Amino acid sequence: MRISFCTTCMDRLFHLEQTYLRNIESSASFKEVEFVLLDYNSKDGLEDWVKSNLSEHIDAGRVVFAQTKEPKYWVAAHAKNIAHKVASGDILVNLDCDVLIPEGFCEYIDAAFSSGKRIVMAFDSEDMYGNNGCAGIVAATKEDFYSVNGYDESIHLGWGYDDMNYQFRVRMHNNLHLFTPPKLCLCIPHANETRTKNCQLKQIEVTRDLSMNICEDAAATGNYAVNLASGWGRANIAKNFTDAFLI
Repeated sequence: MRISFCTTCMDRLFHLEQTYLRNIESSASFKEVEFVLLDYNSKDGLEDWVKSNLSEHIDAGRVVFAQTKEPKYWVAAHAKNIAHKVASGDILVNLDCDVLIPEGFCEYIDAAFSSGKRIVMAFDSEDMYGNNGCAGIVAATKEDFYSVNGYDESIHLGWGYDDMNYQFRVRMHNNLHLFTPPKLCLCIPHANETRTKNCQLKQIEVTRDLSMNICEDAAATGNYAVNLASGWGRANIAKNFTDAFLI
């Protein structure tokens, strides 16, 4: 099975500089893998960094670089949907820009999804050192991702809990086993102010409460698909520095 790691970034180059190349190197032994990186209208030099550091991997087909110049604010659910729709893998893994994956991680994912049990893989928030930030690592098959229309883009004002909402809906809609691995990955410690910097709202509890209400309503009605009123994951994007097109 082919694995796609989907990473989204808005003005977080300082994290990518610490994680992205190391994650690519950690996955060198696994051939059926791609890294999708979405530049969600960053203003911190991300495009130049990609040209200087990832061109070889783009040419080899191991990295796909997508850009959109449209967003004014950071909307995690929208950004993640774009990156996941660009991905070509059988297994789509959200991998935040502040997370480091260990060697053998691709093999671990491949074995888990090949075990015969239908699963969604989700991590505890804390890594082995107590740093928060690993809850964003959610892996599901492409088919299961599309079955619920991805991440809920009504969660658009603040930061957080879009990942928990997504894995809950995917799991319930497809009757999946929730597989929570041991603390394999590491997250670079940083304050919540960094996470909410480009959000319209800075209060994390607003997003938390909205996500919980959505999950409760879905459980009560049995309707786990979202983004029904309009197209989702839509944006004008350029892929690998080509002309922009609408997805």
